[in-house]
Amino acid sequence: MLTWCGGVLTRTADDTTNARGLCNGVKPRAALAIALTAALVWVATACGSPEVSVPEAPSTPPPDLDDAAAMACSLDALSAAIEAWSARASGTSDEGVVASRTAARLLIIEDYRGAGDDDLTRASALLVEASLRRSVAGACDAALDLARLQARDRGELTAAYETAFRTVRRFRDPSDAACTSEARRMLAMLASARPDGALLAAIDTDPDRDDPSGFREAENAHPDATPLEAWARARAVSSTPSALTALVAFGERGANGARVMLTFDHVVEFEQEELEATDALPRRLSITLPGARLNEGIAASTSVGAGGLVRVRASADDAGARVVLDLEPGTELQLYALPDPFRIVVDVAPEAGAPAAGTPVLSLVVIDPGHGGDDYGARAFGLHEADLTLDLAMRVRSSLLALRPDLRVVLTREDDTFVSLEQRAAMANAIDADIFVSIHLNAADEPVDHGGITTFVLDTETDRSAVRLAARENGTSTAEVTELQRILAGLHRADQVAGSRRLAEGIHDSLLRSGRTVLPRLHDRGVRSAMFYVLVGATMPAVLVEASFMTRQDEADALRSPRYRDALAAGIAEGIAGYGH
Repeated sequence: MLTWCGGVLTRTADDTTNARGLCNGVKPRAALAIALTAALVWVATACGSPEVSVPEAPSTPPPDLDDAAAMACSLDALSAAIEAWSARASGTSDEGVVASRTAARLLIIEDYRGAGDDDLTRASALLVEASLRRSVAGACDAALDLARLQARDRGELTAAYETAFRTVRRFRDPSDAACTSEARRMLAMLASARPDGALLAAIDTDPDRDDPSGFREAENAHPDATPLEAWARARAVSSTPSALTALVAFGERGANGARVMLTFDHVVEFEQEELEATDALPRRLSITLPGARLNEGIAASTSVGAGGLVRVRASADDAGARVVLDLEPGTELQLYALPDPFRIVVDVAPEAGAPAAGTPVLSLVVIDPGHGGDDYGARAFGLHEADLTLDLAMRVRSSLLALRPDLRVVLTREDDTFVSLEQRAAMANAIDADIFVSIHLNAADEPVDHGGITTFVLDTETDRSAVRLAARENGTSTAEVTELQRILAGLHRADQVAGSRRLAEGIHDSLLRSGRTVLPRLHDRGVRSAMFYVLVGATMPAVLVEASFMTRQDEADALRSPRYRDALAAGIAEGIAGYGH
């Protein structure tokens, strides 16, 4: 009788025997050994030969031994096959991954036969190398093989859970769907060995840790590429033509700054080039998009007249698309990319002079109520973050003008309307604001021991909770936050980062002090840094305030009270007013 045992097709010696009994009451490794031995018995019976003869491994190609043949052949032949496949093993090519997986499989069988030293260690190392580069075909399957080895052969169930978890997070190509589905099934089977949540959060924050592929390989292949160009090139889906779905310019005529946003249906390769003025043409920024097309409705030319940006032009041919920004002399450019959906953003402004020494001048403040419109933000205990942030922003404006009647205070939204993350900082840049303060409320899916107040500046950050919060506010994944944070954070000037931190500390101290007049035990979560897209590209000191924790019952109850909201607003206003003194 043929049956499956330990994932191997076997034949029992007696058809009346319950085949499932082969797997009951034995350890996983023993079960597979029994299964392989049973397979050998079947092979011997079927072929009428006492053993399967496998010749010494030729150099080209290596012997292709299935499990039954590997159990039946001589140990010398098995060892030769292992060495031949190991010599071809690599994680850098499809063929190398196949060789790595084959060598690892044979090493496991050699270990079952008790003939090798450190076979499982060697097999693990081969599978780790084969699974490193997610862009190589078969890498996902190699990672799955590693998880099986850890669970079945080494009894390391927690390590197997970690490997399967990372596999699900790393491999996102449709060709890996079957592999990741099997990894999810393995996670369900290993649920009892699930490790600490902090460890899984660390994996979720950076699932591609140690992967040599990505934008580093693209940088090596194209040494003249900027980090952003290399990042996009490594993630572009070359087999699928991309489309420029929207081309928008933010900035009213005569404004001090402008922002251009190109939105695509998926990540697209691009090349940027600044072109000097000629007799016939002004200074330009050219963005070339190989293989891309323009959606209907994209204007061929759009006049802007803000921040030194004269117009935006778009064109396409069989080779791809091109977007050109015509610029006035003496303008500065800053280009960056954002995921989910993939966007290329260009900020244009007049060249900035040297930062003024001494106390910063404060005359124009932009307050940004987070979320709005269809974007409710966090929701808890019947409260909507978008409603509360607008209420707080209006109270901050009133309190700030009472403290500093000389200030001009502008809100990015005055009612329950949607404003994109990109447009919010663009508004502050366009009117040459002195500071930008975005107001939000914190939340968590799981219970928290301490709620409280956090104030953020834009910078690189490895703190897992900050990364998860940034992902929620950005509307993206934690992986995308971490993959871009080092590049995007580097776009900000040192003096701007220093100003943002000074502003954050002033707001945080006064906000905490004022909030505690209503909630004496309001927790201090500190001034921290994270990759919030709403702050990216702001040319002035910019901070994001998480003014309370909506998912804590006591703080949610307090947020219903105008007295508590007044206290929070007064604290934020006091911190802003103190920045210019």
